[in-house]
Amino acid sequence: MAVLLDTGILYAYYDRSDVWHKRAVGLLTAEEGGLVVPSPVVPEVDHLLGLRLGRKARMIFYRGLIEGYYFVADLPRESYARVGELNRRFAELDLGFVDAAVVAIAESLDMSRIATTDRRDFEPLARALSLEILP
Repeated sequence: MAVLLDTGILYAYYDRSDVWHKRAVGLLTAEEGGLVVPSPVVPEVDHLLGLRLGRKARMIFYRGLIEGYYFVADLPRESYARVGELNRRFAELDLGFVDAAVVAIAESLDMSRIATTDRRDFEPLARALSLEILP
């Protein structure tokens, strides 16, 4: 079964000094069902890698995208309304576009497994929407 990757877990995979690094590496290397990156996550990871680790880290990430290590899933046009709905329903979380889009993409792909370091937003979402948060 594939897993959807949020920004934090994907960034942690590349940053050896991140407190989530070992868990991220363990999860991503053990996953047999496929690694799905929501397209809105790509620019966030790119920005963080460039800001904190530099050009070389960005290029390694790009290679993973180019060589098919990750499957990039776009937000379907009909799911934009779901992003707005999630932000209204969970207003107290102040989700923003990317976190809501991750959930909307998971729903559009009929996926329930989301790998994230963001427990503040995703634990309440998981309880309400029957999602499985990893690691």
